[in-house]
Amino acid sequence: MLGIIGAMDEEVQLLQGQMTKKKSAVHAGVTVISGKFKGVEIALAQSGIGKINATICTQMMIDLFKPGALIFSGVAGGLLPNMRAGDIIVASHVVEYDMDLTAFGRRHGETPGRDRLIECAPDLVAKATNAFDAAFDGKKDAPDLMLGTVASGDRFVQDKTMLRWLQREFAALATEMEGAAFGHTCHLNGLPFVVIRALSDSSGSSASGDFKNNLHRACQNSFHLMEKMIPLAAKERPRRERRKGTR
Repeated sequence: MLGIIGAMDEEVQLLQGQMTKKKSAVHAGVTVISGKFKGVEIALAQSGIGKINATICTQMMIDLFKPGALIFSGVAGGLLPNMRAGDIIVASHVVEYDMDLTAFGRRHGETPGRDRLIECAPDLVAKATNAFDAAFDGKKDAPDLMLGTVASGDRFVQDKTMLRWLQREFAALATEMEGAAFGHTCHLNGLPFVVIRALSDSSGSSASGDFKNNLHRACQNSFHLMEKMIPLAAKERPRRERRKGTR
């Protein structure tokens, strides 16, 4: 079983439309569709926007559906000037940028007992890049692919000052509202995970309008990658034991 989560309806509906043998269940207010996608058994959930929703949905999926790996797929705001709408970011790490214990001498995003940057499963990251190549190599107007840190917080970023801070503080490529909470939950459960994002905007002053204009294109690109990714990720290793004593 492979678990897949998206925050919004637009981020999951294309995958859901291609599923067969579907069953629907509601847990903690979250609808989970289980069934087959290209022969792979998956559970697909729309978590809702924000870190709390992502945490609730992820833990529920882990407890009730016992996935061997989890993927969060959706859209994000880019943080570099050369990025284009529709480009793909595969997260090597995720960070919760609005966690602030600097009053106690800690860095932004750092809490006791947790690494500041949470690493995505390297083999899933590699499979995501292979899926990108399979989906887009040789295609006209293909998106670009970048690997790096994705910064998560309960804020839609449309501010150049904030954009520059995220770049410089975390060396982040993109920002969104769920990935770090999802990743931390997976990490605590010893579950391999990866976050894959297509860019809908550039996190600047026009971000809200750009988001609306580019959402469909970004979701299409994300779907084309996920078509190739799901069969690869289904071959993921068994669940890891929960790591103890991490910094």
